[in-house]
Amino acid sequence: MQLIDGRPVYAATDLVGFLACTHRLALERAALAGLVERPIRDDPEIDLIAKRGIAHEQAYLADLRASGRTIIEIARDGSAATAGDELRAAAAETEAAMRAGAEVIYQATFFDGRWRGHADFLLRVETPSDLGDWSYEVADTKLARRAKAGAILQVCSYVEQVARVQGREPERLRLVGQRRQILAVMHQRLMFGMLVYAGVIALIVARILFLAAFGDHAGRCKETDGRLSASRRISRSARGAGSGRGT
Repeated sequence: MQLIDGRPVYAATDLVGFLACTHRLALERAALAGLVERPIRDDPEIDLIAKRGIAHEQAYLADLRASGRTIIEIARDGSAATAGDELRAAAAETEAAMRAGAEVIYQATFFDGRWRGHADFLLRVETPSDLGDWSYEVADTKLARRAKAGAILQVCSYVEQVARVQGREPERLRLVGQRRQILAVMHQRLMFGMLVYAGVIALIVARILFLAAFGDHAGRCKETDGRLSASRRISRSARGAGSGRGT
C-alpha cells in the first residue's frame, strides 16, 4: 500500500493481507497516515532471495531476446513529477505496446488510480481480441520449484488488468521456474478450482507474514479479540441465566 495523489493505492499483496486479517489493513493504513511506525526488517536472507529473483528474471529476459522476439521494456526512470504521473505514463506505455502488437512486453504496468500492478512479462499469442488478431498472456518468473498459491493469486490480478485492456480474458497464465520450466499453464476453466485452493493457502501464508511484520500489534489485536470473545460468552451466559430465573 502506498499514498499516491493523496490517497491509498493498493496492490495484490494488500488484498491477500486483508483476506488473512482485517487488522493488517487497519495497521497498514495507520502506518500510511503516520499514526504507527511500520517495523523495518533488516534480513540478509530476504535481500539474497530478492537478488536471486532479479537474476532469474533477467535470465528469462535474455532467453526471450535470444529467441529473436521483439521486446518492449516499460521503464520507470523517475523523471515524472510525481509517483502518480510516473505510474500513469507507464500504464499508458504498456497499453500502447499492447495495441501495437509487441511480441513481448517486459515490466508491464497497470494503474487505475486505486490499484497498481507490475507483470514481469506479457507474451503475445495469436488469439483475436479487441486489440486485433492477437492478445496477451501473463508470464511471471518465480524461484519456487512448484506453483504456489500466492503467486497464482498475484498473477490473476494481472490477468484481470490484461483482460480490461484487450477485451477478453487470457486463456492461460504462466509461472516460469528457475530452469525455465513452466510451473503452471492454466486454462480458464481450471482457474476457479485453483483459486479456491490458492485462497485457502494464501490466507495461511499471509497470516504468517503479518505476524512477522506486525508481531507486537498482532499480539495485542489477538489479545483484544480474545477479551471481546470472552465478554460475549459471559454476556450470553448471563442472559441465559436471567432467562432461566424468569421462567
